[in-house]
Amino acid sequence: MTDNFEKAKRLHGRGRYTEAEELYAQVIASNACDAEALYLLGTLLGQRGKLDEALIFLERAVNESPKNSVYHCNLGVIEHNLKKLEQAKISFLLAINLNNKNVDAHYNLAKLYKELGLTDAALSSYGIVLSLEPSHLNALINLGNILVDVGRLDDAIIQFKKVIELNPKDTLALVNLGNVYRRMGLAEKAINTYGRVLSIHAHDGLRIRSAVTLPVVYKSLDHIKEVRESLELKLEKLLEEDLEVSDPSLETSTTNFFLAYQNYNDRDLQKIIANIHLNSCSRLGWTAPHCNGVKRERGKIKIGFLSAYFYRHSVGRMMVGLISQIPKNLFEVVVITTNGQKDSIALKIQGAADHLVYLSENLIEMQEEIGRQKLDVLFYADIGMDVRSYFLAFARLAPVQCLTWGHPDTTGIPNMDTFLSSSLIEPADAKEHYSENLYCFSTLPTFYYRPNIPERLKSRAEFGLDENQHIYFCPQSTIKFHPDVDNIFAQILKGDQEARILLLEGAIRDWTGLLRNRWRKTIGDLEKRIDILPRQSPEDFISLQSISDVILDTPYFSGGNTTYESFALGKAVVTLDSTFMRGRVSAGMYRIMGIEECTALTLEEYIQTTLKLGTNSDFRRDIENKIMETNASLFEHKDVVDEFINYVTTTVL
Repeated sequence: MTDNFEKAKRLHGRGRYTEAEELYAQVIASNACDAEALYLLGTLLGQRGKLDEALIFLERAVNESPKNSVYHCNLGVIEHNLKKLEQAKISFLLAINLNNKNVDAHYNLAKLYKELGLTDAALSSYGIVLSLEPSHLNALINLGNILVDVGRLDDAIIQFKKVIELNPKDTLALVNLGNVYRRMGLAEKAINTYGRVLSIHAHDGLRIRSAVTLPVVYKSLDHIKEVRESLELKLEKLLEEDLEVSDPSLETSTTNFFLAYQNYNDRDLQKIIANIHLNSCSRLGWTAPHCNGVKRERGKIKIGFLSAYFYRHSVGRMMVGLISQIPKNLFEVVVITTNGQKDSIALKIQGAADHLVYLSENLIEMQEEIGRQKLDVLFYADIGMDVRSYFLAFARLAPVQCLTWGHPDTTGIPNMDTFLSSSLIEPADAKEHYSENLYCFSTLPTFYYRPNIPERLKSRAEFGLDENQHIYFCPQSTIKFHPDVDNIFAQILKGDQEARILLLEGAIRDWTGLLRNRWRKTIGDLEKRIDILPRQSPEDFISLQSISDVILDTPYFSGGNTTYESFALGKAVVTLDSTFMRGRVSAGMYRIMGIEECTALTLEEYIQTTLKLGTNSDFRRDIENKIMETNASLFEHKDVVDEFINYVTTTVL
């Protein structure tokens, strides 16, 4: 049998698995206690994907040789692959206990900890791997990915660069490095890094991602214009080429989210980008069988609500009321969302559903699963923020497909039929801004619950703010700070010597740094009177609004939830009635309340209104009183439910 065993190992090493398996079996038949043969056969079966059989032989190997660290480690790998996570953890720990220098055991334990959500333990285990084997490429990459997840982007860059130093053609490390630069808002660095990957091998999905990579913070109006012109040229070139992408949600893995912050009409660019995706992946335009002219069955209208953000997120807060108010005698409700969300908003939305469908990473599986629901209407609460929902929107998954203002920009996607908006926030030429048909409600497209105001609101002193200064708080995301904001801030600070402008740190800290750098160039020393606080809890965020003298809405891209909160507190919000719907939302709320004084039509008027509110306490109190008297008209507006039902029933029946 010794000859057979040696031959089996040679065949195994050459990848001739079937022959090797037969010989290993013969060896074990003659000696059922041969631990090495049991181990190697189990390993081979694992390599062939026969995991249940592999488990049996590796367990036997461990029983015969319980002090072999390698055997325990490989048993753990199979257990991990079989989702026997606790057993796998025990096996890896036993392997380490037997040999604390077993690199594979530490590495696989780190991977397991990551899957279990034990981030600190995973970081520690990867640290041990790299102390034992500093050039372990997979450990460096995985460590970098975890550091990205926890927001330690600079540390992640170090790990990816180490891999690239060891292997300059490691495309996974290069792609990951490019993605980190992209997340940090360093578009040029990201594009250059993607270019290094593309010089090594072709990757059409990455070519598209590189083309649509945009800055987060723009240096100037000219910078926006240059970026936009460059994007147009890249897209025109891609549109002419024969691209091939199997699953764009994985290979391209991006939306056009940042396009909306440039303050341009995006319709034509969005249509070009959509055509590029469709040309590169015909499967994107898949049609569910029940949408191929099949007559719908009588009965309740079946409507699907889709978003990855149906939890305590701006989208969830905007949608929870409407979904909860849908009458069950008329509609069957399917909620399509992310699994695992358990906050109060998530539970309320899930509780309103007759059926729940969870988003996965496999685009084709998701298309088919939603198709099996045989929806009459598929309502996207947002398109453009989440990769999965963006690419799902290309398919025909219901006879009627519509979206609303969760991400307030057109999609350019042919299978998206209607954009649901409001006459309160759309300009006269609004139809020119959409690739979809525009349908306007007479009220805002949300049944918004009055925000819960904490019983105890923090004082200025608790935030370290001066009681005597005039606080101008802009509670919007960093990505909304268009270059035109710089002059607004400068004129406020020049016009009111007691002014402090208060902002919150960006979702990515580097974005705040980019803004600071821009302000040092555009407004000089005045930048020192702009205070940027850390991100706050929901309760403290409301407290900050309450202790501010004036709330500043960002021109060109209004607040939504934040404006509702400010008005619930009775705070005056200065807003600009902008060119596109996304910059007219706060103004629309003022129209509902019948208040005109705080809605500016020009940037100069915005500045003057802000200074009047900040320095004239009588005027400010008058506006605040008007808001408190009329803000009930903003909340739990039943008309939107009736109008939504009317839209759906007249469209479907």
